[in-house]
Amino acid sequence: MALWLSHDQSQAQTVDILAADQIVRDPAVTDAQRLLGNVQLGHQDGVLHCDSAWRFDDGVVEVFGHVMMEHPPSTVLRAAYIGLKPDVDWVDAQGEVQFDHEGSTLTAPSLHYQMASKQARYAKGAHITDNGWTMTSQTGLYFAEAELFQLGGEVLAVSEQDTLRSDSLHWVRPDDHHTFLGPTTWNSSDFEFTCQAGDLVLDTQGSAKRPTGWLSGAVRVADESGTVEGDSLWFTQEVREAHGHVRLASRDRQTVARGIRAEQHLTDSLDLVFGDAVHPAWLRQIDGKDTLHLSGLELRRAPSLLTVVDSVWMDSKDLQGEGDSLVWDGRLGQVDVFGSPRMWSHMDLLSGDSLTLFLDENQPELLWMRGHAVVLSPANDTLAHRISGRTLDAHFDEGQLQLVDVLGNGQLSYFMVPEPSLDGEVRVNQAVCSQVSLNVADNTLVGVALSQSPEGGIRTLENGFDLAPFQVPQRPENPPWETSEQGDLPD
Repeated sequence: MALWLSHDQSQAQTVDILAADQIVRDPAVTDAQRLLGNVQLGHQDGVLHCDSAWRFDDGVVEVFGHVMMEHPPSTVLRAAYIGLKPDVDWVDAQGEVQFDHEGSTLTAPSLHYQMASKQARYAKGAHITDNGWTMTSQTGLYFAEAELFQLGGEVLAVSEQDTLRSDSLHWVRPDDHHTFLGPTTWNSSDFEFTCQAGDLVLDTQGSAKRPTGWLSGAVRVADESGTVEGDSLWFTQEVREAHGHVRLASRDRQTVARGIRAEQHLTDSLDLVFGDAVHPAWLRQIDGKDTLHLSGLELRRAPSLLTVVDSVWMDSKDLQGEGDSLVWDGRLGQVDVFGSPRMWSHMDLLSGDSLTLFLDENQPELLWMRGHAVVLSPANDTLAHRISGRTLDAHFDEGQLQLVDVLGNGQLSYFMVPEPSLDGEVRVNQAVCSQVSLNVADNTLVGVALSQSPEGGIRTLENGFDLAPFQVPQRPENPPWETSEQGDLPD
């Protein structure tokens, strides 16, 4: 005896009765045929075991009680009830369903199973164990042969080291290939990320997780080196590239960089952060007593070495400066700035053709200005004393400017301004010598010493006296960084 079921348009399928203790039919009760006791049915290449079954005249078969379907070579489906319909190629399983395939186990209140492709579909929640992973979701489709999980609705996947949460996940387990189609978080002891969508190959068995693929939508990735954030992130084994609202932070959060694009080269620990004229890239470095900010169109950060290119601006508690390019050697505590740099120490301006600044815990200790060195120190609200020479050495104490030595062809223009309550004319002392020393206290010029044959004189300012060289330029306003420091990374 055989039952005919439609598998596709070209080939009919049958359900064969392989065994049964009884086969009965009672037209007074139903037109269905009743199979009782140790029932075995054959369908395609599977064998269905149950306590009892009904066969209806339209070909529908329903089986009950300790139902088990064996589907060679390694698939077993257990349930309280299974229904087979001739016009549908899916097996309907209900009641404490358990689906086993090569070490994977799926349990659910109900399940649809397609024997030809070994697909299992559920819509009322399921619990899956597979190779050290435990997964739950509200809906899902499991392709047993390919070991592909398509999971949706409150997806949770947990292993000994990792926890994954997502709204929608496609996961090819043999390849560790993950496609995220909704908000997703992944957490492990040494690697984590959040995103809105993505496609990654991620070795979940290895200790050092280096994914390949992409993530998008408020992406945040953290590992032993620190954190990367952006609108999107692209991975290879060697490089991470982030785009849009990019943020890089060290693991201790003492260093944070922002830009519109960034590259992390993992093999040589090189970070590149890019900005533009409207939104420059910038970096914040907290070290000891002070916080240093740097900005430019490109930041290039390697271990103990930072390079900033184009439209450089730096800011610390006691110093602000600008130039065309900057190199900061963290091992030496040395910052070199090129391209006619200018440095403000409170109200004083120091400038030259090149600048070398020595730092201790981000506080200035010594400043060298070389080539056309100039110091402008305010005399009143409109005029500044001007001292120039070939080289300039500025010395600091606890970040405060204390002494400036100007060497070689020193030129001094020192203004004598009457007290506001007294009448008198503004006079200027202009002198030339080989060396000028300036003494500063409480950010105010308190003494000037000229040595090695000074020459000059004092005269009253006259109409037509060019005041432009004796005015301190305004330092740039509205730096690009977040002065509120509101961007501390979440735990």
